[in-house]
Amino acid sequence: MKRLLLSGLLLVAGTAAAADVWDDTGAVYLSPMLQYTILDHKRDFRDDFGVGAALGYNFAPNFALEFDYSNGSYKIKGPEENSGPSDQLRALSLDVMYKFLPHSIFRPYLIAGAGELQDRIGGADTNRTWMAEAGVGMLTALGAQSGSARLQLRTEAKYRREFIQDTAFIPNNPGDVVFGIGLQLSFGNPTRPAPVVAAPAPAPEPAPIPREVVAVPPPPEPCHAPAGFQVDANCRIIEQTIVVRAVDFEFNSTQLTAPAQRTLDEVAAALLTQPELNVEIQGHTDSIGSDAYNLNLSQRRAQSVKAYLVGRGLNETALTAKGYGKAKPIAGNDTAEGRAQNRRVAFEVTNGLAHVTVVKEGATDASTQAAKQGEPPIKKK
Repeated sequence: MKRLLLSGLLLVAGTAAAADVWDDTGAVYLSPMLQYTILDHKRDFRDDFGVGAALGYNFAPNFALEFDYSNGSYKIKGPEENSGPSDQLRALSLDVMYKFLPHSIFRPYLIAGAGELQDRIGGADTNRTWMAEAGVGMLTALGAQSGSARLQLRTEAKYRREFIQDTAFIPNNPGDVVFGIGLQLSFGNPTRPAPVVAAPAPAPEPAPIPREVVAVPPPPEPCHAPAGFQVDANCRIIEQTIVVRAVDFEFNSTQLTAPAQRTLDEVAAALLTQPELNVEIQGHTDSIGSDAYNLNLSQRRAQSVKAYLVGRGLNETALTAKGYGKAKPIAGNDTAEGRAQNRRVAFEVTNGLAHVTVVKEGATDASTQAAKQGEPPIKKK
């Protein structure tokens, strides 16, 4: 009957269920317990109550190391029960505990260890011997398990083996079963971080009062027409005349003069208004020098003008550079003025477009005068 009753102690549940369970690694605990020991049947002493205590440390998740102390006095069997000698058992051991279900209010565990057992019968000398023990238990949460200090109900049953032989009144290597029930109070437990409280959502703005929506067309894009050109309502140039003016070069040079660059800027602005136009850039020279030399020089002049126009934003594929040498003069080569006019680059539109009239004009006076610079004097024969 006693065995059945004491075995039922392992199933005792806590009086208050824990609503919050948290890790206990790093905590120190103290466990005072009431014990009942069922002695080895070979002993001549009766089973009885005793006391025990444990001081432990949770050194890792689910693991604890503890010092266990146990003390009990057991009367002799038979008619001499009240007057005969008693067997006093006092144990001190170092035990390791492994706990299951880390986040449950019920934490079953295994425990095992070894230490010293003092076995003293009556007034005889104390027998000091080695002992080993192992068992099972249950920690049942009493209250919340998330604070720094926590309380649990501890129930356990251990088998304890005493290693002793050839001693009067003590059987060889007896084994006892020790039941215990008590409280476990732990300190220094890690606490759960405070929950992050989200700021309340702002109140929704009241819905606007519906009203009639009148579509307003977007303002038209500003029209930036080139100076001197007419445009339609869509800012498209219409019925216009595009003036492309030739430029002159200094003697034996492909370098554009300042007046020539100003003229080409105007040509580029005009051609940008009609990107569909295809233009041949024609290079020419005066009559001084061989045909082959002048043909090459005129080609390089045409290429120089093309590169300048492309740099001003014109599409390279719409421009063709071609040199004609001294084959197409527009003035006599017997004067410096005429030769400067012949050292030119002119433009020819190779495809016609509706509403676009292309007017080709000669170089400006400033361009021609700049082209006269650097020409060596011509020796008369």
